[in-house]
Amino acid sequence: MTKRLENKVAFITGAAGGQGRAAAIVFAREGAKVAVVDVDAKGIEETARLVNEAGGEAIAIPCDVSNEEQVKQAIQQTVNTFGKLTTIYNNAGIAHKNFMITVDELSVEEWDKIQNVNTKGMFFVVKYGIPELLNAGGGTIINTASTAALVNSPGGPSYSASKGAIISFTRHIAATYAKKGIRANAIAPGYVITPMTKAMEEMLPELDKIASEATPLGRGAQPEEIANVALFLASDESSFVTGAVIVADGGMTIV
Repeated sequence: MTKRLENKVAFITGAAGGQGRAAAIVFAREGAKVAVVDVDAKGIEETARLVNEAGGEAIAIPCDVSNEEQVKQAIQQTVNTFGKLTTIYNNAGIAHKNFMITVDELSVEEWDKIQNVNTKGMFFVVKYGIPELLNAGGGTIINTASTAALVNSPGGPSYSASKGAIISFTRHIAATYAKKGIRANAIAPGYVITPMTKAMEEMLPELDKIASEATPLGRGAQPEEIANVALFLASDESSFVTGAVIVADGGMTIV
């Protein structure tokens, strides 16, 4: 351990599994105190247990990021527990159950459900998190986008639109708050082996094979590989990086 995040306090959404859980463990190993946040209360309790067993310090906060009041309270609980907030990792996100659905097939209700979590949820976290970052003297914001924002990859209409919005919003935050000591960047993962992609395989069993063949590196990413990108963005090593979109897709978007 190099303690790259010593004295940092991180708020990680979507932390019940996958990339969020991996990031919580990696951040804690590098010295950060971590609030693990998700609507899945059982999942974040397990994440917090894994973090604490690894020698880190974590609290589990059940929270629906699409609920403004719950987000506001979760941010406050984090600050009350750890004394400050320096790092936000907006990783919570959902996709269409039928990830091959087309616009004409999509209901307004499903469009709104995905936007409420993926974009409005991110907005709530940033809205209530930024004042705490400013109180701490600055900080970092990391938002999870997707290659679906860059190329026509599986995910569905509302999912792809939400990920495109995340990139634009991240750039807006970066430009607005740079002189106040806040950096904001996005990560655009390609195919990552997570519970969400495993669920997609129920509809398309050959998904892993198709995605791996479409990726020059020939495989999907492990969640820890994306967490390590987030670690770089959360650390002072990325001190001159803001408004960037880090594409971590095994080369998928270059072919």
